[in-house]
Amino acid sequence: MNEVLPITKDSDICRVLTCLPEKFVVDFANGIDVARDHQRVQRANSGFGARLYDGFTGKGSRRQYEVNASLIDGMEASLTWLTELSGSLAQSNLAIARVNDRVNALKQDVARIANFSAATRQQLETLATRLDERCNTLDREVARIDFVQRAQTNLNHVFNKWQAGHYYSFSLSGRCYAALEELRWGDFGDYYRNSSAQDRQHVMDDLANRAMAQLAGDAGLATKERMDTRDHWLARPVDRHVLADASDALAYMGDWSDRKTVPFVFSISQLPEDLPLELPRISSAQRVAEAMVYEVLGDNSYV
Repeated sequence: MNEVLPITKDSDICRVLTCLPEKFVVDFANGIDVARDHQRVQRANSGFGARLYDGFTGKGSRRQYEVNASLIDGMEASLTWLTELSGSLAQSNLAIARVNDRVNALKQDVARIANFSAATRQQLETLATRLDERCNTLDREVARIDFVQRAQTNLNHVFNKWQAGHYYSFSLSGRCYAALEELRWGDFGDYYRNSSAQDRQHVMDDLANRAMAQLAGDAGLATKERMDTRDHWLARPVDRHVLADASDALAYMGDWSDRKTVPFVFSISQLPEDLPLELPRISSAQRVAEAMVYEVLGDNSYV
C-alpha cells in the first residue's frame, strides 16, 4: 500500500490548483474556537484536509515540535500558526480579506472573555494590524490603472493552463470549475468584486463565452450540442497521467456548495451518487459554462 503523504505547496496538485493554500488558510482561521480556552483548529472532515493541515503546518517535523513545546495549548498557539500561515500561504486578496474578517471577529470574542492573557490579546491585535495593512494595500491597488491588466493577465494565465492540459486530471466540467476557482481567488476575482454591477455582468458574460469555447473544444462538440451530464460532463478521466489527489482537491474546494442553490458546483466537486434534481441530465458546453460562472461568481456563491 502506498504511503499517504502530507500535501505541501510543492505538491503536484497545488501546482495545478494553486488556490488550495489560500482556501486552507481561511479554513484554518475559521477553525479557531475562542469559546474554549484551548487550541481548536479543526481539520477538514476528509483525509485530504488532514493532509493539507499536516503539510502546511509542518506537523510531525522537528520544527513544529519545537514551536509547540514553547507554547501553551491555547489561543497563543493557534494565533502563532495563523500569523505564520497567513504570511506564507495567503497571497490572494480574497484570502487576506477573509482571514482579516475572522481575526476581527476573534478580537470581539476575546474581549468578552476575561481569562485570556495580555500577551494573547496583544498577539491578536498585532495580527489584526498586519492584515488591515494588507487589505488597505488592495484598496490602493484597485485605483491603479494596471489593476485591470493584472486581472487580464490572471485570466489569460488560467485559460492557457487549461488549454495546455494542466487540468486534464479533472472531469470536463471539473476543468471549468478548477479554472473558475483559480480566477476567483486571484487578481481576476479582486477586479470582479470591486467592479460595478454593470461591469460585473459584462465580466461574467465574457468569462462564460471563453469557458464555453474551451469546454466545447475539450469535448469535441459544438457549444450547443448536448450530451449526458453524468456519463460525459461529470465523468473522471482514468489513466496513469491522472493526479491521485484530483478528485479530493475538487471536493475540498467545493465543500461550501449546496445541492439546491449551486447544483453544478455541488455535483462536480462532491460527485454524489444521487444527482440534485436541479441539475439537468443532458447539458451542452454553453449550459455548463453559463451555470458554472453564475454559481461560482454570482449571488449564490460564497464570494
